Order: sequence, then structure tokens, then C-alpha cells
Amino acid sequence: MRVQTKRKLSVPDLEGLSAENASVYLELNGFPKPDIMYEESDVRAMTVLHQDPQKGQIVDADTIVTIYVSQSSFCDLLPGIYRTSIYEGHTHLRDYLWIFRHMFDSVSMEVDNIPKMFDPYETPARFLPWLASWIGFVLDEDWPEGKKRYLLRRALEYYRIRGTVKGLKLFLSIFVGVEPEIIENAWPFNGFQIGVHSTMDFDTIIFPVVNLSHCFIVDIPLEPEEVSEYTIVKIHDIIRAEKPAHTMYYLRFKGKKVALSEFQLLVGDEEQSYVIGSGEEIVELGETEVERLPGEE
Repeated sequence: MRVQTKRKLSVPDLEGLSAENASVYLELNGFPKPDIMYEESDVRAMTVLHQDPQKGQIVDADTIVTIYVSQSSFCDLLPGIYRTSIYEGHTHLRDYLWIFRHMFDSVSMEVDNIPKMFDPYETPARFLPWLASWIGFVLDEDWPEGKKRYLLRRALEYYRIRGTVKGLKLFLSIFVGVEPEIIENAWPFNGFQIGVHSTMDFDTIIFPVVNLSHCFIVDIPLEPEEVSEYTIVKIHDIIRAEKPAHTMYYLRFKGKKVALSEFQLLVGDEEQSYVIGSGEEIVELGETEVERLPGEE
């Protein structure tokens, strides 16, 4: 049986750095955020005085380094009679006031760092979806953090091509990892004409009025079996967000034409619809939904 050993790292030298820079430096070296302890000193506030473990020690990568930084105590704000008793050796009140100093500084640091919350490369990872929502940008939860930050940083450039074929291809390529083909002024069905384009009870299907100049087909070069239901929903969300509002689209995979006999009709709007037949897998068609029969290719 193979025993997995923890990764070892050398503790960096943090003395003389500010507490904020020391925290960033530790994270860049593979350590978690440090614990911060305060000490009274004449050195500039929030400067690291010493650390534990000491610099150069080899420790586990998950070791939390404690840094001791200079800070003024709230004892200096007390009336003289209390300060005298504290400096004579009664330190219980001094230690108690450090708690409030930590609480005050934690809030102050958050306020001071508010501008960083709006920088894609500086904001905490948990705020990335919130930052994306400000600009209506779609982020997938499964994307690596670095990819999310990069896309948000370039969001302004992407907005210049929104609503265009180039923009739709770019956004879909980012999400699915392959470049789709966009066929403009096209629709996969010819319409309802008995004996010409349709046969009763075989390929009879009714859609809203289709204006080809406002239609397009999205061909994604992936096999349907490779795409999860979650991915399909996300693809539709991206197309709706990036396409012009007046247009209709049809999504298909591998450019494969689907026989009308494989579909059934949903009549009505999203709130009240009527299904003809039975089915299993839902494939969305712009603003019209149809269902594919189970067991059909």
C-alpha cells in the first residue's frame, strides 16, 4: 500500500513586510493565509516584527504561519488611571482590548480594499459571479478560476461584438471548447404544405411564422451523446443572451438533420402548453419546444 506524504515547503522570510503583503507572499509560495497577532511597537503599524515558524524551516504545505505585527493598543485611549494599572503589570485588560483591535482592523481592511472588489484579478473568487452579474456576463461554475478572471477582464472587448456572428461563435467556443458553425438566413424545415413538404401523420409539424432573414442555425461539432442536459441548457442561455432579440435560432449537433418523425409538437406558451404524443428528451427550438421520441436515432 502506497503511503501519500504531505508536500513540504520552505517558510519564506516575512519580517519587515506589511501584513497584507506577507499574506499574499505566503499564498504565492503555496501556504494558506496566516494568523495575525498584534504587538505594541514603535515600528510602522501593520509591519511584520517576527514569525512562527521561522524563515527557512521546512514544514508541511498546509501549515498556517503566525505573523506578529506592530499595532497600537486601545489601552492608549483609556483614561490615565486605567493605563497606569495596565503598565504596572495588570495585562488582562490589555489582552482583552486586542480582541476589539482585531475586529476593528478586519472591518477597516475590508473597507480599504473595496476598489479591489471590482478588479477581476483582485476580487475574491466567491465574488466573481457577483461581478459577472453586473455586466450580464455568463460564467460557468466548472471553469477554472483563472479562466473566469481572464474573461471578466476582457468583457468590455467582447461586448463590442455582441449580437454578431463573430461574438456568438466566440462565446460558444469559450463554453463548449469547439467552434460552432453559424448558418444565417436558414431554417431546417420547409414549412407545412400537404403533399409537397409534408405527409399527414408522418412529418406534419406546425411552427410560428418563420422569416428566414431573421433566422439562423447553430451547428455544434459534437455528438449528442457527448453533451449533458446541463450543457444544453447553458448553450441555450448563451445563445439567447448573445443573439439579437428579434431573431429565432435552431440548435443542432454535428450538423445532423433530424427527421420530423422524431419530434412531437408542444402547442402554447411557456405557462400553458399542450403536448401531442409522448417523449423523453427535450430539444429547444428558439422559442418553440419539441420533444424527441425515446429510442429514435
